[in-house]
This record gives sequence, structure tokens and C-alpha cells, in this order.
Amino acid sequence: MKTIPRAALYVAGAMIACADDDEGPSVPASVVRDSAGVTIVENERPRPDSRLGWRVGTAPAITIGTAVGDSAYELFGVTDATRLPDGKIVVANTGSSELRAFDASGVHQGSWGGQGDGPGEFSTAGPSAVEPWPGDSIGTSDAIARRVSVFDANGAHGRTFVLEAPYYRLRGVLPDGKLFLGNGTTLAAGVVGTGVVRRDIAYGIAGPDGGLLATLGTHAGSEWYVVSEDERMTVYAQPFARSTLTALWADLIVVSPNDRYEIRAHGGDGTLMRIVRRDHDLRSPTAADVEDHLFREYADASQEERAAALADLRDMPRVETFPAFRRIVGDRLGFLWVEEYPPPGGTDDAVPLWTVFDVDGRVRGLVTTPPDLRIFEIGADYILGSTADEFGLEYVQLWTLDRVGT
Repeated sequence: MKTIPRAALYVAGAMIACADDDEGPSVPASVVRDSAGVTIVENERPRPDSRLGWRVGTAPAITIGTAVGDSAYELFGVTDATRLPDGKIVVANTGSSELRAFDASGVHQGSWGGQGDGPGEFSTAGPSAVEPWPGDSIGTSDAIARRVSVFDANGAHGRTFVLEAPYYRLRGVLPDGKLFLGNGTTLAAGVVGTGVVRRDIAYGIAGPDGGLLATLGTHAGSEWYVVSEDERMTVYAQPFARSTLTALWADLIVVSPNDRYEIRAHGGDGTLMRIVRRDHDLRSPTAADVEDHLFREYADASQEERAAALADLRDMPRVETFPAFRRIVGDRLGFLWVEEYPPPGGTDDAVPLWTVFDVDGRVRGLVTTPPDLRIFEIGADYILGSTADEFGLEYVQLWTLDRVGT
């Protein structure tokens, strides 16, 4: 794997141009300072012409999935996927409670696991994640059973262990084998009346055996609107809901609410190591923005369903501001990709725009990725994710990534 050199950090107030001579003046400037042992990086907002030379393929290099034919290629409930060093792609397919393995060209090699309570088996909602594991193995989690199972590259089950409460979901594996864990929330718990609900989510760090090593505290989850009256309770996704996003960034763990443009990265012992900010103007949604969102949301619903939903949402309060960003992904070369939150009223096939930060937290430029691709993993020369067609049929795709100038 290509090594990204670390540049020297500058003390408070030092303005640096974050660009080599061949990158031009459009690369944003950064200020790096230290505050009580925490590195703080302040970045200018990249201009529209601050595009990296990186190119994503014009079409997927590999597409896994089918509407008819071999059932091994019929995907349903895909929650995650990873690519192994030999090019094999392993897909977490909850529809069959299996891991499905495909070779470097997308040909099915085998299915591992299956529904059950035995070693290496999964519940009806598992596997919920599949992550690279030290030694070319893979780690998977089953959120309902609170179990993590380890398989080798050929699908042989190695071991299974149970995570300590309250954690039940594997969110990533650090290079040293430590596990980044999270939990979820039960929206219905304690709800009285009608209003916006935003439950806290707990995050922690465990050893390779699942034993808890450190906690990362609790952070605000996504915003929902709950209508509770008489014996009826209905939960709606809050338009433009904010949430807490997570990612692995080289040897750091990112846990960041997207209420503002601030990336908070922790070390493997839970210590806050870095805060990265980027200039961003927070804007509040208007009544017209919400009306347009609801029109799109219920465009395909029946007249009766649409009327009932709009009646429930008539008095729903608006969120204070749009989210500052939409998604974050750490790639295998140590870059952090942060997707811009799309403006309201955009088309469904809008091209996602990402700000790319280097391993030290400085903006390197902007990159676009294919529309409607739910990204699971970004490697040195590929992007792996899933998508669905107009009929809801799911596919896993691998797109080439040419990092020109890196």
C-alpha cells in the first residue's frame, strides 16, 4: 500500500498553502495549531475549481447482482461489502443471512454463514457489517445477536464472541486490531405525545476479543418526528435530519455530529486527537423547502396515504439548519472524504461532491463520485458500493479510481 508522508505541523497562526507547486493556487489554505494536546486544523472552503485530478471510471468495472438466473447473484438487504487483498469481494447479504464471496471478476465463489444460532451463523437481520481483519481475514457483526464472527479469506469460520452491552454493532477495525463499536436506539422507548425525537448513540473501543477498552461517550443520533396519540404511534423521518456520522481515518476514529462542519477524530484509546474544521455557511430550511421535500417524498403514495401523512406533519417543526455534510468515508490511503449536503430541490441523480482531506486534516481538493452509489469502501484504486434500480433490485458495484497526481 502506498504510504502518504506526513507533513510538519505549523504552530498557531501559521498560514500554509496546503499545496505543492504543481497543484496550483486553487488548493485552499489551512491553519494548524495545538490546543491542550489536540491538533486543530482550520481549512478554507475549496473553490469550485479546486478539483483533484482523480478520476472515477465512466461505468462500473464489476457489477454483482441479477433480476433472474442464479440465486447466488440475487441480492437483497445488502448492508456492507469489502474487497480482500486477492481481489475477492465479500458481500453482507441480510436477505439470506449470508456472506457471499465473489472473485475479482465478480463470479460467485461461495456463500458463508446462513441463518441460525450456531458458530458463524447469523440472525434474520445479519450480517450487519463485514470489515477487513488483521491477517487477511474478515470480521462480521450480527447486531441482533450482539455477536462478532471471524472468517478466513476462504470462508472458514474461526471464532465468534459476544460484545459487551450496550454495544452490538461492529463499525470498523483499526490497523492494530482494535474494534470500533456502536449501538442503536429504540425510538419508541419513552415517547409521550407528539414531537421531534433525537436519541443518543453510544460508541466504544474494544480489543480483538470484544472486551471493552475505552468509551467514546454518547452522541446525538438522527432526528425523527413522532406522532403519538390514543393508541397510534407513527414515526416519520424528519426532513433534512441531522445525525452523527462515523468513519475510520487511518489509525483514528471519527465520530462527528453533522450539525456543523467539524470533524472530531479520536485515537485508539479514546483520546480526542484532532479537530478539523472547514469554512461552511449554515442555512436554515424554509417552509417552501419542507413543502417541496414532502411533495417528493410522497409523490408515489396513494392519495389516502399522502393525505394522512401530510395531516400528521402539518405542525411538524423545522430543523434549525441543514446538515453541514452528508457522509464521511476514510479510504485505505489515509484520506478522509466528506460529502457535501445536497441543496434542497435537487434531482435524484445529482452527482455527489466530496471534499478530500489528507492524513493531517488539510483540504486537498474536490472529487465527484457516481450518483446513487452507497459507498462501503474506497481503496487505493477502486470504490466499492451498492445501488438499486427502479424496481428496487440491488447490485454491488466496483468502480475504478485513478488518483492522478497523488
